[in-house]
Amino acid sequence: MNNPGKQYMRREYLRVRRELEPEFRRMADAAINAALAKLPEVIRAERIGVYLSDGFEVDLAEFLAWCLKDGKEVYVPRSRANDGAEYEMVEIRDSSRELVQGKYGLMEPSREVPATPAVARSGMTWLVPGVAFDRFGCRLGRGKGIYDRLLQGETGPKIGVFYSIQECRELPKDSHDVPLDMAVTELEVIRY
Repeated sequence: MNNPGKQYMRREYLRVRRELEPEFRRMADAAINAALAKLPEVIRAERIGVYLSDGFEVDLAEFLAWCLKDGKEVYVPRSRANDGAEYEMVEIRDSSRELVQGKYGLMEPSREVPATPAVARSGMTWLVPGVAFDRFGCRLGRGKGIYDRLLQGETGPKIGVFYSIQECRELPKDSHDVPLDMAVTELEVIRY
């Protein structure tokens, strides 16, 4: 997880993403949320795994609300108690009441909401954040391997969610990296 090429790329793509203008971010977020709601993989899905934005990632709040209104089971990540690197998925039904500020200042389900066993998430459609992506199904995360561990062995579609400026010609790949099935940006849907 300490690949020097990945570390350099991570710094550069995080910087580029941080420097996006707020107006562009709002328009791109709206376009991405709308594109996600039209994907056959999402429309057919009974269970959706959705990340909660750190403020620089694509904001999926509108999409999350749509999923809940549509009757889908919605799961979001939460850091495990007393562990900074391991995360678990938790089903939420009311984002206004069940989410609290958690690790690194990110919103996550409160500890009163029980974690969901992996078997209950079988076939779930995953929306995955990242720092960068390429046209080969690779994504670059923050370097802690959180999503690679969460996605290990998962059979449902894995959809990367990015701004188009996060596209890289080709990312370095390690053996533990879990590939994406598609990526969605404000400009297009890319299937691998």
